Amino acid sequence: MVKQVASDSALAEDLRRFADGEPVDFGRVLIDERHLAPFARRVVAACRRIPWGQTRSYGQLAAECGSPAAARAVGQVMARNRYPLVVPCHRVLASGGRLGGFSAPQGLRLKRRLLALESPAFSPDFRIESPIA
Repeated sequence: MVKQVASDSALAEDLRRFADGEPVDFGRVLIDERHLAPFARRVVAACRRIPWGQTRSYGQLAAECGSPAAARAVGQVMARNRYPLVVPCHRVLASGGRLGGFSAPQGLRLKRRLLALESPAFSPDFRIESPIA
């Protein structure tokens, strides 16, 4: 269950703005993290800090969370994300700028659409600027 600071109408307005391609910060939306282990909480927090229109690799998030060799574990946390958009897992890519996975309905097709919505420069050949090997 998503707990929120703002009203339902404010959240609905933010979602409409997001769909229209406007930068939206869902940081004020509180989420229930009780089901998450400490590492997963750090990953979720790091993912929520990725700004609109930017991406990080699984390895970059792992390093930011203090476990640079845990890129696969980061991928597992993202695959189990209960709060897409609020926890913008679509902004997390595989090494070398590859899309990686996306467990939401429509899979990678939706991930591409969300990335393109946030960054008009996105293309299927999009690469992150500084991947961690």
